[in-house]
Amino acid sequence: MRRNQNHRGEKLGEEIRRIISELLARELKDPAFDGMISISYVKSTDDGSFATVYFTSLGADDADVMAGFEKAKGFIKNEIVRKLGIRRSPDLRFVVDETERYGQHIDTILYGLDLPEGPTGRAVTFAELPDIINGYERYLVFTHVHMDGDTFGAAVAFAEAMREIGRDAWVVTGEPPQRTLELINAPYVVDAETAARLAKKGAGEDEAPPYLAVAMDFSDTERLGEREVLFREADGSLSIDHHSVSKPACDFNYTEPDAAATSEIVYKLLLLAGLPVTERIATALYVGIVTDTGRFQYTNTTPETHRIVASLLEAGADQGEAYRCIYQSVKAEKLFVQSAMLNTLDIFAGGRAAMAFVRAETLDLLGAGEDETDGMSEVLRGIIGVEVSVFLKELPDGRIKASMRSKDWLDVAELAAEFGGGGHARAAGFTSALTIEGICAELKDRLKAALDGSR
Repeated sequence: MRRNQNHRGEKLGEEIRRIISELLARELKDPAFDGMISISYVKSTDDGSFATVYFTSLGADDADVMAGFEKAKGFIKNEIVRKLGIRRSPDLRFVVDETERYGQHIDTILYGLDLPEGPTGRAVTFAELPDIINGYERYLVFTHVHMDGDTFGAAVAFAEAMREIGRDAWVVTGEPPQRTLELINAPYVVDAETAARLAKKGAGEDEAPPYLAVAMDFSDTERLGEREVLFREADGSLSIDHHSVSKPACDFNYTEPDAAATSEIVYKLLLLAGLPVTERIATALYVGIVTDTGRFQYTNTTPETHRIVASLLEAGADQGEAYRCIYQSVKAEKLFVQSAMLNTLDIFAGGRAAMAFVRAETLDLLGAGEDETDGMSEVLRGIIGVEVSVFLKELPDGRIKASMRSKDWLDVAELAAEFGGGGHARAAGFTSALTIEGICAELKDRLKAALDGSR
């Protein structure tokens, strides 16, 4: 694959590559380097604080070579300082250059594995993800429309980890982050127009820098909205998701339905790939998990969820600030929205279903944004005897956004799929072009049938 970076970082990377190559030839005598070891490329940050050293090996075990480099890291850094006349050596990270092994583009991995490929790419295993990611130096990480804490937290954590090791990564959102998610907002969170400009930065006349498009917490490209063109222009695409109802549409698709949140998957991926989990990354992942598990109340919460969260707290996740921003910063407008919603409350199916809505004109009159409509379906589900709840919100363009929750057994993801949506067994949603009256009538019939069928 082609690699691109700014001139200063490129020049420093080339100097480091030359120095390490010379040390391998003359001074590094560890038995781990007995094979044919080659430094194929060094990616350095522009400020010289970090450098990723890509190597290939023939006749030697990659793990042994990696261990040899780690043992010699101090000596190598001292030599870099001495030979370049700089005050401090970049922090070095050694990585097997899979792009050299499998070819000059990530597509080689796909065809070289001799596995069947469908019209929308293929499912990959968790173990394959590091190789796919390491085939690139640039990433555009996409959140789904109607962004929630998991899609945003997982995307920010992934992009932050890539940037920590000197790679280029941006989070591309379809709307500004909600006020409750400002804790994990970052300068590299951009809109589609900015992302398109950044993706082409540094390109020559005939080529653009390659980048991997990552769909975080979704696999159906319809959830990209107006960003789909930018997503499709990528050199490769990868979806990382945990929803049981999905429509894989990327070159590579990884889905783990048993994960409580996509942020769980990203955390495990960072560990597998040997990537850093800084305090900021830990906080972003914590936000993703705590919101997608309903503060660990939903049935998708597992023992592994708690173990991962414990590790995130140990890594420095700011639990207190996360709770203050997400759950203890309620605007009065949210209470007004709840009051308006309750005025439309309909309890039916023998008290086992609750449905309510708010119109766009009401939200506009109250000055209520996305934050002020979150959590309404959970309020309805909390009513004694209710198994399933539905909250309907009319959007400015007239479409209806439905949020569905169930308490014990009803699979609302299956019902949401009938309306073109999806989600989890206990939490799902969809968007419809029907009127509020039309969708209420249709949902009421479907829910009565589903609930009566349980008798």
